Amino acid sequence: MPEISYWKKLWVLFYTFAKIAALVVGGGYAILPVVEETFSKKNNWLTSEELLDMMGLVQTVPGIIACNSAIYVGRRVAGFGGILAAAFGVCLPSVLIILVIAMFFPDLDPKNPWLLGAFRGVRACVTALVTMTAFRMAKKVLKSWFEYVIALIALVLVLLLKVEPVYVILGAMPIGVLYAWYQLGKKPLPARDGAEK
Repeated sequence: MPEISYWKKLWVLFYTFAKIAALVVGGGYAILPVVEETFSKKNNWLTSEELLDMMGLVQTVPGIIACNSAIYVGRRVAGFGGILAAAFGVCLPSVLIILVIAMFFPDLDPKNPWLLGAFRGVRACVTALVTMTAFRMAKKVLKSWFEYVIALIALVLVLLLKVEPVYVILGAMPIGVLYAWYQLGKKPLPARDGAEK
């Protein structure tokens, strides 16, 4: 695939995140299939591992997941200019849509069956998108018994014990560090030059 210009990259960043913000409903997780399709599969600007790193990072820092994702992808693809293009793209449609809704909201009937039907369809579609994203991430992340155990514990804590997700994520970090330290300790030390074999 031929290398495209820097300005073209900025336009793709702006256009993609503007399209995401205008058309993809359901929060940060619902945008993942679009981000993966555009920046990983179509243009090969991000690897699958970078997308997984992005999801881990944007969930642990304050802010809106979609905006944090735009900043991460923009920085990876085109540096500081990419940050500005992606962030402006993801924010502009939302601001315009909220302004229009605020102008006409007093005249909307919350019991309108057509409006309620549209929202029911959107909610069902978003549920499918989030489920598909979770399934794809699970196939890429869960590779050893450690990842399976952490995922199972997280599910139990969040679903059954109703623990706040932020505490589950913060608790998983030191456990992951300890596991990495344990794994490094199991590796044999490199042989010194001149040592007997």
